[in-house]
Amino acid sequence: MAAWLVTRALLTVLVLTGQTFGAQQNVQGDLRIYADWASTLGHGGGLPVGDERWQYPPAAAIAFVLPELAHALSALSYRVAFVGLALLVDAAVTVALARRGRDAAWFWTLGLTALGPVALARFDLLPAAAALAAVLAVARGRPGRAGFAIGVGAACKVWPVLMLVALPRPASWAPLRRLLGGLVGAVVMFGAVLVATGWWRDAFGFVGAQQARGLQVESVAATPFVLVHMAGGPGPRYSYGSLQFDGPWARAVATACSLTEVVVIVAAALWWWLRAAPPIEWPFAPRWPFAPGLPFAPRLTDAGTSEAGSAGSAGSRAVAEVLASRALALVLVVVVTARVLSPQYLVWLLALAAAVIAVRPAGALPGWPGEGAGSRPVRAAARRGGRVAVGLLAVAAVSQLIYPWRYNDVVQGRIVLSVLLVLRNLGMVIVCWWALRAVAGPPPSRRGRPPARPMPPP
Repeated sequence: MAAWLVTRALLTVLVLTGQTFGAQQNVQGDLRIYADWASTLGHGGGLPVGDERWQYPPAAAIAFVLPELAHALSALSYRVAFVGLALLVDAAVTVALARRGRDAAWFWTLGLTALGPVALARFDLLPAAAALAAVLAVARGRPGRAGFAIGVGAACKVWPVLMLVALPRPASWAPLRRLLGGLVGAVVMFGAVLVATGWWRDAFGFVGAQQARGLQVESVAATPFVLVHMAGGPGPRYSYGSLQFDGPWARAVATACSLTEVVVIVAAALWWWLRAAPPIEWPFAPRWPFAPGLPFAPRLTDAGTSEAGSAGSAGSRAVAEVLASRALALVLVVVVTARVLSPQYLVWLLALAAAVIAVRPAGALPGWPGEGAGSRPVRAAARRGGRVAVGLLAVAAVSQLIYPWRYNDVVQGRIVLSVLLVLRNLGMVIVCWWALRAVAGPPPSRRGRPPARPMPPP
């Protein structure tokens, strides 16, 4: 708790004081944009689809208006109200992780500190917290709540919908129906709010702005252009809310990035749902515990405890571990291959990595019979998962050094920071490879049938 208070106080000072302590950039730029949008939305205006910087689903308007309400009801400025909301979400995430284990809470605390003030000056904490809540709900055997959390996250920013691709294939469809029911509930709730406020008009106008974006200077795919700029070539220009490279080659690479993302998502869905592993039993809590005769109600054992207790909890944690690990690997691939890579995107990865740490079970990975906790494939996956967490912390720290501290050097093509950006991107690729190997699982030859039980004597 003390570490969280100290680090968050430091981040709050860095956000509110602006361009100080030698920083070349001010993280308050997006806060001013949020404030302008919130003022328009709060006074009856529609979504700012005419602004090329509006690149969010319509429900994101709710996140922008909440600090405006606090500003209207108190003497707080929009900037202070927004940071206060971010701190509340951050505190809720930290408490939820601490209940699962100190390691996950420590990783989250250190991760946002390494990323720097941009973590509190952007609204990406909200969808990241929703994705984390979905994993923890699965670990508690609550697929309906998990679906609702995924719906909330996807309504604010699209990427949490990738968690549907990362879901392990269930042995029965009952938990999946509950998850989809929760997802539909979130969609209906946000739809009612959008209809009541009139924000449903041009609800999909953000798609055009997303497709029109170029190759952001910090993206991994822009690395060759960063090297060319360092050698005296053309530099980036400001457009669609970020600095991006333009020109025929850059636009061709940006288009290739979008196609690659689609191929990766489709391939992951087909592999995980059709071929990767046998179906996994999803233990989940009943709606009416201990109600006799109701479907999925836990039975009492001779000791008077519920079958949904320890065994069900371990199974739920195993399903959540598969979900979190796959989601982390998939989102990493999408971020690495994207045409845009803003530093706040690392908040998504840090939240999913913290979820993996929080729910990782001590036993075998589900779906692979005969693989005990001490077997070589499981130990190897655990080591790779640990490297992913450490690698993300290093990548976050370097990203903070680049933005906001020395961002002008990157824009101007100076050698030291340009090389540092290239190394950061190389680190992203390495961490992505580790994450993919961590979810690869044991080789197919080890996925045999469990050993046959001996025949009882006649």
